[in-house]
Amino acid sequence: MKENKYIELIAQHLSGEISESNRKDLMEWVNSDAENQALLKETTELWKISEEYDSPFDTNVNEAWKKVEQKIEVTNDSKDSSAKVIRLSNFKRFLQIAAVFLLGAVGLFFFFQNQEPELFAFNTDDEQTLDFFLPDSSRVVMNENSHLTYQNLDGKRIVTLEGEAWFDVKHLDSISFEIETGETKTVVLGTAFNVRAYPQEDIIEVSVERGKVAFFEKENEENKEYLEAGTEGVFSKKEKTEIKKEKRENENAIAWRTLTLDFENLEMEKVIETLEKYFKVKIEMDSSIRSCRFKGTYENYELENLLEVIEATLDLEYKIESEKVTITGEGC
Repeated sequence: MKENKYIELIAQHLSGEISESNRKDLMEWVNSDAENQALLKETTELWKISEEYDSPFDTNVNEAWKKVEQKIEVTNDSKDSSAKVIRLSNFKRFLQIAAVFLLGAVGLFFFFQNQEPELFAFNTDDEQTLDFFLPDSSRVVMNENSHLTYQNLDGKRIVTLEGEAWFDVKHLDSISFEIETGETKTVVLGTAFNVRAYPQEDIIEVSVERGKVAFFEKENEENKEYLEAGTEGVFSKKEKTEIKKEKRENENAIAWRTLTLDFENLEMEKVIETLEKYFKVKIEMDSSIRSCRFKGTYENYELENLLEVIEATLDLEYKIESEKVTITGEGC
């Protein structure tokens, strides 16, 4: 029964009638198991072959199966020897998809008449990162607890992102690469940058390492902020103010990927912001030490080790209680 649910969702996905919540449910199921991924891929291939079907299906499921099976066999026989022949052993599972959809729909003949570009989905869990290449050869590294989809649509490369990811986008003439992150969108042709857009966080951040991107609120596309290498853009979902562009003083936007924290004479206020994100803790400190400056490069450091360095360097004291850190001192 559970599998039938996802068979029906695949049918809805292929027909272009799936809701956003069902799409997320389907993609989580697809990415949870290699067999599920193979089923979606093979079903999509069979769908493309069957798109020439121009007559309505019979509501008799058994007869519908026979008709579609004959259609596939004729299609494969009519092509040259280099054509890809899809095994009918896998096709039986595809027919289950057709059967479930046929039983639940009135406009049966629309089932094979709407073709949707292939959708790729990727997910990460707690303490998990993922490094991979998209079909266009762009490289993506996803941070933990993130969800990403990719699709070629209307001459554009469309990405949706919930969470955080670093992109090295393959330049393709006149084919833009667009990343939708809730309220905002980032548009590029070819560059390297980091996007942080967790649903539970108020701030959406784009930090550019190389090249140039356009960053803007989707409801206000005319008001774009162009970010060059060495700059970052910040948007507040709560305040919905204009995107703030600033020089990237803190080089730790991709520390989660490089596992290296680099503080170049940085104010403690910025240091604390970085540590909170990197170690997922809450840090409180006396206002007198916010303007103190800290420097150094630290690779694969644990939080307590780094706090000991800060304590010794700036003559401060720290205390850890559960997931909260308190830093006190006389200041600089």
